[in-house]
Amino acid sequence: FLHAIKKISPAIDTNNPKYELNGALIDIVDNAVKFVATDTKRLGVVTLQKNVEFDTSLIIPKKAIGEIQKLFFDDMNIYYDKNILLIISENFTFFTKLINGKYPDYQRIIPKDHKVELTLNREQIIDHLKQISTISYEMKITFSNDAITFESLNEDNIEAKTQLEFQSDLSEEFSINVNSKYILDFLSQIEKNEFKLRYNDLTLPFMLESEGFITVIMPIIQ
Repeated sequence: FLHAIKKISPAIDTNNPKYELNGALIDIVDNAVKFVATDTKRLGVVTLQKNVEFDTSLIIPKKAIGEIQKLFFDDMNIYYDKNILLIISENFTFFTKLINGKYPDYQRIIPKDHKVELTLNREQIIDHLKQISTISYEMKITFSNDAITFESLNEDNIEAKTQLEFQSDLSEEFSINVNSKYILDFLSQIEKNEFKLRYNDLTLPFMLESEGFITVIMPIIQ
């Protein structure tokens, strides 16, 4: 539970007029528990396979998510009804009101198919993203058969560019314009040093995936 909410926490929105987006959804359905958050520019979903007796969903406020991460580190019991969430451990008892509302249909945002799937190295991508992010978080990432090129998208005529050697069997190169902070948030929460990137088109969301954790990111449209 704690591991899952930590992964999606960066994607929880703040001060969104749609109040339900200012929290994390716990969606219990089809013998799985899904932890979901979105700020409308990205969607984070962690899926845990677990036998459950019935389907339900809860929306936990962002502030409560932060407090839960501070207070709990070990086994805990969770109780809830349609209005209240109660968490009890050996040392703490915590309760919060839940957000009443209907969470958006996040499933329709997740791409069902993809034209390209690449396996990438986490540490290498972090290193090159950080080099460019000192100038601009907004960048263009170009994937070709023998390299990945990172370039700043900056209106102040300050340019930065770096390249990573990379071997693939792409039939043609493609580019993504993106706020690299969203990629760095994802990469900071995964344990394996390899992850998947799934891509369809320059104007469509692309997806990052590692061990049951996915992030769907909207590109910057220019």
